[in-house]
Amino acid sequence: MDGILDRMIFDGEQLSDLFKPLELGWKARGKAELALMEELVPFLKKQAGGREISGLAAYE
Repeated sequence: MDGILDRMIFDGEQLSDLFKPLELGWKARGKAELALMEELVPFLKKQAGGREISGLAAYE
């Protein structure tokens, strides 16, 4: 979280890396990532204080 807010860049690769240990198939991993981002996007936007976070629009 701090790295995202420090750089104002969201890296989807890191999100995928977060789910690798769960050994989910690509469909299940995609659903899990989207569910997490559904909750995370509003929090990140609030923390960013109106500034744009690059790469986050893909999950809005």
